Amino acid sequence: MRQLVHYYKGYEDFQKWTEEHNIKDSNRLLIEINYPDSDQQKLQRLLNRLNKNFPNSIIVGMQSFTSMVNHQISDSNNDPIISIMEFHSSRLTCEVLDIGINYVKGKAPILDITKIGKHLQPDTKALEILSSYNEASTADYINQIGQHFGHLKIFGGGATHSQQQNRHEFVFHNNIIYPKAVILIFMHGESLNVELFQAFDWKPISKKKRITDVDGNYILTIDNIAALDIYKKYFPNIQDNPSVSIQVPLYITKNNIPSTAHILDIDFKNQSLKVAQALEVGDIVQLSIGNYNAMMNRVEELHEFLTKTPAQALWIGSSLSYEYGFRIPIFHYISIIKSNDHIFGYSTSQEYFNTENQPNTYHNHTFVMAAITESISDYIELTKYTNENIGPFEIANKNLYSIMHKTASELNQLTENLENMVEQRTEELNNLNKDLQKKIKDAVRKEKRQNAIMNQQSRLASMGEILENIAHQWRQPLNHVSWIMNDTLIKAQLGREDEIDIAELAKKVNDSIQFLSETIEDFRRFVDKSSDLPQTFNVKKAIEATISLINETLVKSEIEIKLDCPNDIKYKGFENDFKHVIMNLINNARDAMEERNIENGRISIRVYHEKDELVIAVQDNAGGIPKPILKNIFEPYFTTKHKTKGTGLGLYMSKNMVERVNGSIEAISILNKKTTFIIRLPDKGALPTPPPKLIDELGENEES
Repeated sequence: MRQLVHYYKGYEDFQKWTEEHNIKDSNRLLIEINYPDSDQQKLQRLLNRLNKNFPNSIIVGMQSFTSMVNHQISDSNNDPIISIMEFHSSRLTCEVLDIGINYVKGKAPILDITKIGKHLQPDTKALEILSSYNEASTADYINQIGQHFGHLKIFGGGATHSQQQNRHEFVFHNNIIYPKAVILIFMHGESLNVELFQAFDWKPISKKKRITDVDGNYILTIDNIAALDIYKKYFPNIQDNPSVSIQVPLYITKNNIPSTAHILDIDFKNQSLKVAQALEVGDIVQLSIGNYNAMMNRVEELHEFLTKTPAQALWIGSSLSYEYGFRIPIFHYISIIKSNDHIFGYSTSQEYFNTENQPNTYHNHTFVMAAITESISDYIELTKYTNENIGPFEIANKNLYSIMHKTASELNQLTENLENMVEQRTEELNNLNKDLQKKIKDAVRKEKRQNAIMNQQSRLASMGEILENIAHQWRQPLNHVSWIMNDTLIKAQLGREDEIDIAELAKKVNDSIQFLSETIEDFRRFVDKSSDLPQTFNVKKAIEATISLINETLVKSEIEIKLDCPNDIKYKGFENDFKHVIMNLINNARDAMEERNIENGRISIRVYHEKDELVIAVQDNAGGIPKPILKNIFEPYFTTKHKTKGTGLGLYMSKNMVERVNGSIEAISILNKKTTFIIRLPDKGALPTPPPKLIDELGENEES
């Protein structure tokens, strides 16, 4: 067999070239084209002429954004490169798997193994795969082919476009161009032999990170942060240059087999990465970069491979990542090949090869070379390899990358050590925090118990005073009922029944009983637990109900109480707490007046809106509070009363109840004059009302 390579400029030149080399149409002829352009019309014209002049030959190829011309790698060449392999005794068959038929985006096509299997013959040795189906499910599709035909030597790759994000690559067979297809070229022959050389030279440079969320083939989060952040940390301008993801792929190790994930697309909106093969939550990934030293060492290794391996033709698949960042090693790989006729291949978006120890056929970021021959005595002619072929520039690069990898390894080790120290300190802090949380919970629990006790004490004290009031209020109606009954009994005993008006008697008794019932109902509402739920209530009615419960003691002490409150003011809060606060302030004022023998005692309550607050001002003329005492009046168990008259919890609990609804309470007092308690409750959206004057103001300021 023989291989010839032609740099196409026009069909007439190509035809003349084929005549000079005596290339004739045959079913043993494989015409393969590297097409670096996007102009499909120009390609179609070429394919039509080739198909007409070589109807029995197999014509295949694919788009590739770089090409190998005269031992150079070029991305500026737009002309086709044509390789012709002419087999002497071997045979070729071809199958096109048109994925475009019944194509569903995001869904892997069904592989028809029976259809492909028909090509297998006893002497089938190799399978070349060319693909324009470069999507997330391609890996599974190609691996299925490899699993079913793993006894063959498999090589090939995927088409590429000059723009990384462009997903319109194509392959072609005979005179048909396929936007989504996989082309299979089977090679058969007793004397045929194919050997593969493969290089994977990527080294992780960042710390290990765990994939924490995926959606199909999109990596959403890594270490619970946006997946794109793994790149943004090192390449903040990645949106301006997405090709960074090609030059610095994700490195993965699964089942002790290292690989890299080809990133098909970057979703900048969702900060996620679309990869060419399915990854799972829990997979460990790192950023990686080409190991330049290892790549350059491959020159000698490849020279030895070609020296010891019989070959009459070569096929080359060079990863897109090599083309973007490591073209110099590839240049040295092909520079050892003496003749242009054996330098043909593509830049590939993925590479296909299959060996006994490798479970997958689909690979990313590798260099693949297939050595094809029908003779065990023919070898590719090579240039003499010496270390002198590696110039100062390559040596400088090797040193630079060596330093970079060493620095990256040291930084990763330092990072790992630091993270271990952080984890250790974090665990210690967590333990301390747990102890502290337990102490805080115990203290809070103790505080809550104490508050509950004080709250109960305050309520019991209020209930005691209310019951004392009820006892006072009940005496008069009970005495009245007793007098009516005695009067009726005496008249009956004296035979004066005609003087007894049963209807009038029943009305008087019923009025007294109704008064007693209303008094008990007021008390019930005051202590009702359901009033601890937030509810909307009428402020004036709540204050009047509170006053009515203790009015008897105020009358007894000759204390006048005045309320100035609009009828329609309503507030949403805890009505029970509100009543307790008002009662505590009235009781404190009454006690102070009784203790100081104040004549003409007066308590004024006024209610109004100010901005977004409900204001309740309670003023008394009990003589004021001394400054040393004023600053302590809201502390628990602080009281100036005799122990038989106070617990010191009234104002403390009142403050707690007001602050429960984010309100405030303050006392303003001048000795020998008046004391005013100002309660401010948040009431957003309420309309302001003009503050009424206190009933007993005589031209004095409120504070006086």
